[in-house]
Amino acid sequence: MTVRGSSLLPELEILSALDFDTEIPCICQKFCDEAEHRADWWVTLSCGCRYPFCKKALQISKIRLKVRPLTCRLCSAEDITIKSVKRT
Repeated sequence: MTVRGSSLLPELEILSALDFDTEIPCICQKFCDEAEHRADWWVTLSCGCRYPFCKKALQISKIRLKVRPLTCRLCSAEDITIKSVKRT
């Protein structure tokens, strides 16, 4: 349905015309050897915060969680665990 030749949802046309990068960068660059690279996984912690990780960062974080308790950087929750992992 159109009004005077224009669609009712011009926002969708504008959004589809935008050119933006859909690649999400890995948040743990210091553990990975690359400066900026793509995240493969969304990791949800027991506190509810979500982080984008690459495969290497996910492996390292699992090891670190086994060695000692960690605190979430976003909400400062203590003794966090990995609640779920989903592919980006």
